[in-house]
Amino acid sequence: MRRYQRYLLVMTGAVLFACSGTAGTTACARMNEDRAVRPQERTDGPEEKGPGIGLKDKNTEKAEAKQENAGEQKNAGEQELMGNIAAASETDSLILVVGQGGADISLSYHTKNEEGIWTEEFETMGRYGKNGATDDKKEGDKKTPLGTYRFTMAFGVKENPGSILPYHRLTDTDYWVDDPESSHYNRLVDSRSTKKDWKSAEHMAAMVPFYHYGLALDYNSDCVPGNGSAIFLHCMNGTADTGTSGCVKVPEEYMKKLVTSVDEDTRIVIVSDISRLEQENGR
Repeated sequence: MRRYQRYLLVMTGAVLFACSGTAGTTACARMNEDRAVRPQERTDGPEEKGPGIGLKDKNTEKAEAKQENAGEQKNAGEQELMGNIAAASETDSLILVVGQGGADISLSYHTKNEEGIWTEEFETMGRYGKNGATDDKKEGDKKTPLGTYRFTMAFGVKENPGSILPYHRLTDTDYWVDDPESSHYNRLVDSRSTKKDWKSAEHMAAMVPFYHYGLALDYNSDCVPGNGSAIFLHCMNGTADTGTSGCVKVPEEYMKKLVTSVDEDTRIVIVSDISRLEQENGR
């Protein structure tokens, strides 16, 4: 037993000597080489295998390609749509109002970049005249005038949200005259400084929430008696809101966006049906 223990001690010493000398260096190098050629252990988990793995990648590629194709088609459709609107060549921003039957409308806001590419910024539902729209607007007919218009001013009961156009904060003395016999027909007046010669007028500050924010169209800017007055783009009172006396109205969140976006060159195009775009004449 003692002889065996002495044998183990001798062998251990020989190994230690080998590792400390030239022979040890060679042995250790071989050990390192052995380690180098061993396959490295995976640290990222087991490799995924199975019949569905390749299919998953292909499905992802198809979905991405489909999404890209849809984007290209939408962009092409946008350019074609704007190409049918004469006013699109005269401005970099445009509001399109399209009748959807009855008093229902869709309203979309479009902008053009420096390369001449149009983008639809948003679209929303809304309302226009209770009796639809017309090419021959008359006072009191409850119809919205068709055509292309600019905006003359922004206004509202609420504070200016950052309008680009001049913004008029409505007060209790503001009236918009709709009496064809008045010398102030189709004009905003301050009752404190204007001699009253009208029998009817809109009390602007009382029209809430409709006039929280609004934009005045330049419709009948010559103030021809009886041809219609007070045509605005303004807020609506919930989705159950009915048609107007001639204005266009949309949800307040979108109205606020428009007030802070449009400028003196922005056009609003109003058509009763999308097919009428080809007949629309800009100005």
